[in-house]
Amino acid sequence: MKNKLIDATKYFASSSLASLFIFFLIRVYEILFVWKNILKQGIRFNLLYLSFFSELNFFFEIAAILIVVFLIIYMIHQKTSKLILNVSLTLVIIIYLLLDLYFTKTSIPLGSDLFGYSTFEINQTVTSSGGFNPIYLVLLLLFIGIVSGIMFLFHKIPFNLTFIKLYFFLIIASLIFGDQINPQAQNFSNTSEYYLVINKMNFFTGKTYTYFFEKEDELPISNYYIDSGEAEEVFFKYTDNNYPFLHEENTKDVLANFFNVGEKKPNFVFIITESLGRGYSGENAYMGSFTPFLDSLAKHSLYWENFLSTGGRTFAAPPSIFGSLPFGEKGFLEMAENQPANFSLIKYLKRYGYKIYFYYGGHSHFDLMDVFLKKQNVDLIIDENNFGNGYNKMPAKGNGFSWGYGDKDLFKRGFSMINSNNSENQLNIFLTLSMHDPFLVDNQDHYREQFDEIYSNLHLSPDIMANVKSFRDILSTVLYTDDAFRYFFNEYKKREDFKNTIFIITGDHRMPEIPITTQVDRFHVPLIIYSPLLKRPAKFSSVSSHYDITPTLLALLEDQYKMEKISFSTFIGTELDTARQFRNIHKYPLMRNKNELIDYLHGEYFYSDKTLYKILNDLRIVPLENKTIENKIENEFADYRRRNSFMLQTKKLIPDSLLK
Repeated sequence: MKNKLIDATKYFASSSLASLFIFFLIRVYEILFVWKNILKQGIRFNLLYLSFFSELNFFFEIAAILIVVFLIIYMIHQKTSKLILNVSLTLVIIIYLLLDLYFTKTSIPLGSDLFGYSTFEINQTVTSSGGFNPIYLVLLLLFIGIVSGIMFLFHKIPFNLTFIKLYFFLIIASLIFGDQINPQAQNFSNTSEYYLVINKMNFFTGKTYTYFFEKEDELPISNYYIDSGEAEEVFFKYTDNNYPFLHEENTKDVLANFFNVGEKKPNFVFIITESLGRGYSGENAYMGSFTPFLDSLAKHSLYWENFLSTGGRTFAAPPSIFGSLPFGEKGFLEMAENQPANFSLIKYLKRYGYKIYFYYGGHSHFDLMDVFLKKQNVDLIIDENNFGNGYNKMPAKGNGFSWGYGDKDLFKRGFSMINSNNSENQLNIFLTLSMHDPFLVDNQDHYREQFDEIYSNLHLSPDIMANVKSFRDILSTVLYTDDAFRYFFNEYKKREDFKNTIFIITGDHRMPEIPITTQVDRFHVPLIIYSPLLKRPAKFSSVSSHYDITPTLLALLEDQYKMEKISFSTFIGTELDTARQFRNIHKYPLMRNKNELIDYLHGEYFYSDKTLYKILNDLRIVPLENKTIENKIENEFADYRRRNSFMLQTKKLIPDSLLK
């Protein structure tokens, strides 16, 4: 029995050490070909050191599990145990490789957000990145052959018993002290460095475990919401036990002083811009601005430079912008046909006879946007399925896939509808698409030349300049979309109703393919409200978000255009803050990915993944140790999640009597 046990441990050590060697080879690939795109100032020893121990620590955790299973089966049947061990290790290596390849593409490790997307959405995303190619199967088989060869060679190495004892000692030590070695986000100067250092499989498995096994407990229906004085301090004056987000609506009209109000109700145009982040758009953008037209428009507009999306992907934008709605479990859109009755700007304008049109160059069923819009009683959805002839899709990748129609063609298609309904009050909603992977647009060489001209006039630090240059193709698509905006406004100015139209422009989220600096950076987008009705332009440094757009516009319509005032709402936001100086008066949750509700904004504090940060005036964040503040924010965040859970159970947001 003793000899059998020694043979088993020797075999396990050989196979697992071979796998660890392959882990390190994959990490070396990442360091050589990915880190250089993020660490422009050079690879630092402390990051390599942390990366090394991150790999060791996670692999030893896997080894600890496998050794127990292997030894039990080995004592029963040696060949079966060896087969199971080698197949298991090979699968772990393949999954690790795929997760690392995902990171090389997106600069963000894959987490539980994978489980928030349908097969249709995953297929579209994978196809946009090149899709399946038979050569991939050949490469996979070749990779498995290399793995098998390395394992074979390691089994030829005569590891002595002392070395094997040391190896198992390290595995046990890792189980005991591993948590103290694992990298923590708050210990890094920026989020991108943290993402570089961590083991991508450890990140994925951790997020997956949390998603499936650490969900919030469902709460019984009770009087909690009314009775909790603390909850009333946190959000609003809630009014009904059965409707957890229903509260008195007291949003202030902060826009009246900026508008010349006429007798005729205004038209509205929303342009929700794919991946329009502040890091590369607007004055003082830390990568330089690649939106010269929007920058000039902002100087004639109401412009919020420290504005936030409510999510890190598009799924969060429509419900937050038009309804200031809670997230549900995976974003409000994912509730699909089970969306509770809700109130929105769209429904409000519809009641006053507005025609509502939605334009999107891709497939509107992605993220179930079409389900949401139909429930809002939108008059017409124009998307890839009914775009019509005479318009050009974006250039396809080598596999022939294109996400849909480019932004200039999207605006041209919009004008074909707007021009045919000139006498009606309208709400026109555009969701752009061109600033999206694979970042291919018409006449791209022209925009690359524009990039080169702007780049040559930037005066940034050498490491940032190198970083900007590496994203030349991506940023050239930003210039394309900016040019599409120029076309759109030049054409709209020719229309009679231009002088009575309010334009709202924002980003759905910040571009993930360009490495983020902090967890707040992923939400940092601009907000521009432009209209010939404006008395004067203004720039605001105060913080607001998508949640605050609908409450603010409704307050303007109610107070200045004498439209019906609503007394109750379920809005998560309040009014846009028009303070010129930096500050944040708001409190609300942010959802970086589907399934991942771990970020909360409260005044000058940001609570992210159980870590408290102080927000600085350029939206940078620094870790903060203050248990009193942290506990208060944890309670606020928990209160929101309880209400959210209650809403999911009861499917209740607002009574039908109020909607009618």
